[in-house]
Amino acid sequence: MKQETHKYQFPQLEIYKESLELTHLKRKTIIFNSLVFVLAGIVLYFLIQLGSNGETVITTMLMFIILFLVNIAFYSYEQDHYNNLKIAMYISTLGVYIIAISLILRFQTPSMFTSLFLTYAITSIYQDYKAMILSNSALFISGTLLILRFPSIFEIVGNAESQTFFILVFLIVFVILLSLSSYILIKRKTFFYNQLAQIKESEIRNMELLLEIEKIKTNKTLDSKEYYNSLKIFSKELSKKIGIENVFERKIELLKDLKKLEMSDILAKYTEYTLKEIDEIKYMELEIQKKMTMIGIKASKSQGIEVSRKEIFSESQFKSFKHFGDTQYVKIISFVVFYTLLKLDKPYLFELEEEKVKDVLLNSEYFYRIDRNIINIYLDNNDVFDTIVNDHMKGVR
Repeated sequence: MKQETHKYQFPQLEIYKESLELTHLKRKTIIFNSLVFVLAGIVLYFLIQLGSNGETVITTMLMFIILFLVNIAFYSYEQDHYNNLKIAMYISTLGVYIIAISLILRFQTPSMFTSLFLTYAITSIYQDYKAMILSNSALFISGTLLILRFPSIFEIVGNAESQTFFILVFLIVFVILLSLSSYILIKRKTFFYNQLAQIKESEIRNMELLLEIEKIKTNKTLDSKEYYNSLKIFSKELSKKIGIENVFERKIELLKDLKKLEMSDILAKYTEYTLKEIDEIKYMELEIQKKMTMIGIKASKSQGIEVSRKEIFSESQFKSFKHFGDTQYVKIISFVVFYTLLKLDKPYLFELEEEKVKDVLLNSEYFYRIDRNIINIYLDNNDVFDTIVNDHMKGVR
């Protein structure tokens, strides 16, 4: 069994992180557009109070409307929803800055310059690295160009050149501070996303390990055909008992065919179901998706177990040989003990040959539970580890 190499030690983490971010991104998109809607109402009120001409009012409101329509379009299109909302986020970030700059150029007063900082506050809702860079860059570039190109907007009594210099310095310092604070907040958010994803990953791998142990221990494989036949009989009797048509039979046949037919054949055979509906049913398939099996294992093993919020993150860190607080020396000693146990006869496990030990370490769940640096040390010096076992544990001289 060949060990695959990935960019990430846990390749599934990115998928789970994306699903977590998508949930929050939807919420942030709604919050952002709500704030922009309030901002549009405030701008409309002041435009009317200041007696602006109809063309200015219509042009400004049209920009807000276009921004709303873009967000609605990307939010409604659910195909590749995550990337669509990301694109909408970048467009929205630039859009509100364009509106703010147009208002500054229209009124050319120092008070309107604060609309740039108000815009920054609204875009910071997203808490995204690229959106942060885009927002900070837009704030700095637009602010600098306005200060240098239209210094008369900021003129007070005194030396105009020194005033422009101090305003520019203030803008630079302000943007740097905003960038640092945003970076810290986003870094913290990313850390929690990573932790949640690792907890989920650990949970799935533990359940897969339980399934693998069960298979080895009982020497039995899941008979999905027998299960589906039993489920078919049960659904038939259930429908008969409650007096309805058996609506489950067709779906059970679909589950059985998912294992042996291509998706194009499935769509041709089950024309009454859409691709989205088939994808939802597919999660109930036993042998490939295993989702229902996983739910059953989790329900049986986690019943009555309570984990407090404080324990959620620490729990995932100490179910392996990768304790983040351990030194390299401690990790090596821990691995040596584990390696020695694999090489000795025990009542519950016979001694493993060297090639078998390598196979276990590289091609089982243990690969994800041991620090990769320790694995590399073992691969480069496995004869040393073997000597430790022979000389000190078996008494060979």
